[in-house]
Amino acid sequence: MATAEITPPGARQDASPTGFSSYLFTQGAWFLAFGLQMVLFPYLVRVVLQEDEIRFGLAQMSMQAPTVLLILLGGFVADRTDIRRTVLLGCGLCAVSFTGLGLFVAGGHLTYGALIAYALIIGTIGAFVTPARDALLSRVAPGGLHQGVAFATLAQFGGQILGMALATAAPLLGIPALLFGQAGLMAAAAVSATKIRPRPAGERRIRETGVLRFMAGEIGGGFRAAIASPVIGPVILCSIGMGLCFMGAFAVLLPLIVQDYFPRDLAGPARAQIATALGVFSLTFWVGSMISATALVRFGHIRRKGLAYLTSLLVGASVLVLCSIPMPFWLLCALNFVWGLGGGVAMTLGRSLVQQYAPPDKVARVLSIFTLGMMGGAPAGAVVYGVLAHAIGPHAAILFPGLGMLAIVGAVTAFSRLRHLDEAHPEAG
Repeated sequence: MATAEITPPGARQDASPTGFSSYLFTQGAWFLAFGLQMVLFPYLVRVVLQEDEIRFGLAQMSMQAPTVLLILLGGFVADRTDIRRTVLLGCGLCAVSFTGLGLFVAGGHLTYGALIAYALIIGTIGAFVTPARDALLSRVAPGGLHQGVAFATLAQFGGQILGMALATAAPLLGIPALLFGQAGLMAAAAVSATKIRPRPAGERRIRETGVLRFMAGEIGGGFRAAIASPVIGPVILCSIGMGLCFMGAFAVLLPLIVQDYFPRDLAGPARAQIATALGVFSLTFWVGSMISATALVRFGHIRRKGLAYLTSLLVGASVLVLCSIPMPFWLLCALNFVWGLGGGVAMTLGRSLVQQYAPPDKVARVLSIFTLGMMGGAPAGAVVYGVLAHAIGPHAAILFPGLGMLAIVGAVTAFSRLRHLDEAHPEAG
């Protein structure tokens, strides 16, 4: 298969009309807000409401489940609507949602049911914004697609790092102030989205049948394109493993392990120290991701993308296995940093490979399938790991996702051609 990067019909490599800098600001602001959320949401469930491991897993599932159910519809909509408007609307709705949660917390009216409703709303918004934002990238990137993906990934990691760094200041600023700050940031992202000027997309198919049949055919076309590709298919299988093993562990088991470093009878303002620890711990992962993503931009083109991608997943799986061993908090953070180094490579190269090999008229749909693969396993993992942690403790439970991901990477390495992918010799892939 040819390995040249694909430019959608009508696309030009002219930076001036695209507003790429506005796209990067919107991307960075979105992930800064959600970097904060990655710390604040588990803190609100476990520390403020003091829910047990099972209800914690269910809450994390509620954040991820809408993506699983709606991401394919989101990809279909993104391929057939004004994707800039979708991103703008999504940022505005997030601003309203963050404001609402901030009012609940500030007024002392937070309940488990309110958090579940909030999680479902945010997850639904993300299911439509994610494929639209990803598809928008190929229409605003001023240079090659690989470079555009790398810069967008840097904006993502940079935003998440800033968000988690802000979360460590929870004892000083207070949770409501951070939530209201999230809302203001998303409002700024919506304003920035108005300045994005995407290049024209390729021609869309004309609907000749009923809406549901046409939608099914369009989504099915994305699945067929993904499965038929000897590159995209194995990457999507790995993304399923990332969702089930990595995201579930990161959302449920690792926060529980961090919480175990603190006395269970911690009360009052001192409880905010747990939010600081969660922020520091999460920060180590995303700093590592930022460093490796920056290195990818610095060193440019990678010839053996498939092998680099699989190696980075192997690093992550090995780290999870090691996290089953009780250790000082600083060493746990150091391991998380190493995992982040691999994670930056995996997230950048996985999305880059899908963008590169997807047919131009199916980019958003194939990307939504890639996202579904990653997010689809996350809700199940969150619930299963919550139950396991309740039964055998988080340290023992984390062995399951670690060994599971090792098995998936081993199978893809052994039975696919992904590791042989060599852009200097396309016939090898």
